[in-house]
Amino acid sequence: MKKISLSALAILLILFFQNCKKSTSGDPATTPAQLTATINGTSWTPDTLNATIIYNTATKTKVFSFTGTHSQKQIACTVTLSNAVATNDFPTGANTVNNSGNPLMVYSTQQKDNNGSYVFVPVATAASGNGTFTISSINTASGLISGTFSFSNKTANYDSSGNIVSVTNDVITGGVFTNMPYGFINK
Repeated sequence: MKKISLSALAILLILFFQNCKKSTSGDPATTPAQLTATINGTSWTPDTLNATIIYNTATKTKVFSFTGTHSQKQIACTVTLSNAVATNDFPTGANTVNNSGNPLMVYSTQQKDNNGSYVFVPVATAASGNGTFTISSINTASGLISGTFSFSNKTANYDSSGNIVSVTNDVITGGVFTNMPYGFINK
């Protein structure tokens, strides 16, 4: 009887110590994908996120884009490369918005249209020199990409006579995407 009790105690101790192993949740390979930003001074994290790299064989362009949506707010960013090759990678480095709007960075809010449907309407689009999009790392084997972004936009508001009555400044700062999964499409 004493042997059975000691055996049971030994098994319980092994199970107890087995469950006391150090957590690996900080391992970068297992960290969940995330996208965060500050929109006009308020922290924002989407609950819906989509990212793709699309290669167009006819135009030899490659486009990386992502869209994040939460609480009737949406941020979409798109970077286009010319003379690209059909691979699932994308160059790292910073991209400042140029005169042709590349990269394209848009902040939208959900509004009801004339048909009663809810749609996302652009509130702020980064103008030339008013936004930066940086890809810091890409893991093509795992299909994960990381980087940062920020942009701003000033909008003049007019009265019925065409006079400026106010200026709205929308600022998106501290944008970070970490280990965001992306798909690759070759078309």
